[in-house]
Order: sequence, then C-alpha cells, then structure tokens
Amino acid sequence: MKKTKNATSIAEAMVVMLIVVTWIIWIYKIYDSSNKLVINVTNKIQAIQIAREWIEAFTNIRDTNWLMFSSDYKNCWSTLNYNTNCIWATDKSHNIEENVKYKIYRNSENRWELWTDGTITWTSYSDTDYRDYYKIWFDNNWLYTQSGTISELKPIFIREISINYLDWITDQQKLSVKSSVSWSDSSSNQLHNIELDSTLTNWKNKTN
Repeated sequence: MKKTKNATSIAEAMVVMLIVVTWIIWIYKIYDSSNKLVINVTNKIQAIQIAREWIEAFTNIRDTNWLMFSSDYKNCWSTLNYNTNCIWATDKSHNIEENVKYKIYRNSENRWELWTDGTITWTSYSDTDYRDYYKIWFDNNWLYTQSGTISELKPIFIREISINYLDWITDQQKLSVKSSVSWSDSSSNQLHNIELDSTLTNWKNKTN
C-alpha cells in the first residue's frame, strides 16, 4: 500500500510539472509573438515615414526648380540638381532620368539633391555593398540622411527613389515618383518592403 501512495505522488508531481512547463512554454510563445508583432508594426510605421519623407523631398526639388527657373517652367521643372542648362534647352539630357535608382541628400546649400552611382550593379538586399549604398543614416541631430559615413549610427532601413515619366513621348510634364524602403528585422525571416507612389505634374507650365 505504501508503494502505491509513493507511485501516485510521483505521478501527480509529474503531471503538475508537465502542466507548469506547458504553461511556461505557452506564456513564452505569447510573449515572443507579441514582441515580434510590436517590432514589425513599429518598423513598418517608421518605414512609411521614411518613404513619405522622400516623396516630400522630391516634391520640394520640383518646387525649388520652379523658384530657381521661373523663366522656363517647361524645361526646368524636372532638371537634375538645379542644372542651369535646362533653360530653353532643346533636349532632355539635363533632366532627371527614368529607370535610375536615386538616393536623396542635402547639399551644402541645404537643398535636396538626387545622387546615383552609374557604375552600381547590385540589385539585391542580400548584397552588403548594395545595402550600404542605400542605407539610411542618422545625422548629428538624429534626422534621417543618406549621406552618412561608416562611423555614424545607422538604422536597419535602405531607401531608393525612382521615377517614370507618364508622358515621355510628348512633353515630360508629368511623372510618377516611387519611394521604396526595405528592411530586415527579427519579427520574421522575410524581407520587408514599403512602397509609396505619387504623381507630380508641371502644372505651373500652364501659366506660360
């Protein structure tokens, strides 16, 4: 009889231990899932802000072109980096190019400019050089920039901007701007991506 009681006590203890372990595992899974969800949502919100900032910066480039080249809205509204050769130009060689990936930075005059490397061949996030080229950095004021150096702090995001003229055959007075942000985090094994699109027009050309 005594042996039966001991066996029962051991069996009960094992059942209790199994319940406790199962409960701990369940709690851990809930915590892990919640933590991953928080990371995913936080980074997604941040990525949307980063992508939107680039759309606004590109819009600012167009508006600055209008201010600087009010004598020729038609040819200068989409000139690359405020190129004065746009005035009364007969070709589009001065314009921002299609099918080219750009990053945006502020120049010494605190104006937004587009920056690209014509020799760049990397197209995959898995490539270290590709990630470093399009990396988002923090400047001294903890604002996002793409003109940082290795010594500066950098978050996990990369950002590209590209354009497509919607009326290339005619006057190039309308373009589509795509701002793309990619990142990888601990919330999943998949690469995350946010894309924002905006259409800009040269509506001031109507006043000429």
